Amino acid sequence: MAKRGAVIDMGRHKAVGSSWRSMDSMAYSRSYEPETRPDFHVYVSGQAKAWQAEYDAKIAADAKREARFQAVLELKQKLLDKGLL
Repeated sequence: MAKRGAVIDMGRHKAVGSSWRSMDSMAYSRSYEPETRPDFHVYVSGQAKAWQAEYDAKIAADAKREARFQAVLELKQKLLDKGLL
């Protein structure tokens, strides 16, 4: 058991205010909230077609990779069935 007097009284202190008081809320909004000005939207700035083409290319590449992987698995299964592997 601790001796009496081990905890030193630091006295009274000024009440601490919220740390949010000094925060610039508009800067927070500009950096973390989605952009609402129409001139910054993808569809307004003309990037929609480029993004759609890039997305379609990625989907096609993923499908091609998946088809190759499936073909390798089928070949491996055939070799296992014949006892060659």
